Amino acid sequence: MRIPTPSLFTLKTIALSICFIIPQSKAAVIFNESTSGDLSGIPSNPELLVVGSGTNTIVGSVGENGNTGASDASDADYFTLTIPFGLSIDSITIDNYSTSPNPSGSGSFLGYKSGTGFAGQGFGDIDSWALFNSSTINLLADLGLSSLESGSHTFWIQETTSTVVDYTISYDAVPEPSTYILLGMGLWMLMVFRKLKNKTTRCFPEKVIHFKNHSNTQQ
Repeated sequence: MRIPTPSLFTLKTIALSICFIIPQSKAAVIFNESTSGDLSGIPSNPELLVVGSGTNTIVGSVGENGNTGASDASDADYFTLTIPFGLSIDSITIDNYSTSPNPSGSGSFLGYKSGTGFAGQGFGDIDSWALFNSSTINLLADLGLSSLESGSHTFWIQETTSTVVDYTISYDAVPEPSTYILLGMGLWMLMVFRKLKNKTTRCFPEKVIHFKNHSNTQQ
């Protein structure tokens, strides 16, 4: 049984489709409490945010700012990051950290759990946790993680002293290794398409018909 050879158009379409699904890098603020309101203060119903390729920034505030959500009745922020297929987060950085009126001590609390929410506010309800402040380099490593793969990941930010903390936290999303394989496949198929197109052109050159002296040709 002979397997049909895909047409040149089909090969080109598949190759271009593979190339276009590779995420493009761009930076974006995905949530800013000063313009979008307070992040969810309910552990089991966190704010749902979708990550894009590049730097994804969240600007927020926790502590005694008048909102609630923490076990001590101060403000806590809960949000779930949905990482699309083909992306992974390789670092979590603190771009801004300031306290008022009192210092934060050793830093603010960040809890992490794989999935879409927290069952409660105890240490048994999280997978890992870390403290962060203005000196934090990479919170992902502090959480004991090397990366966050595609799927849902939930975070809990809370201040444990009597103060207000304004923070800016960034999640850097990059293409997963598998997407580079897809990109290589797409480029390879484009090369195959070009070679097949050139071969077809050589085998079936265009016929050029000259109409000069048409009347003489008929004789």
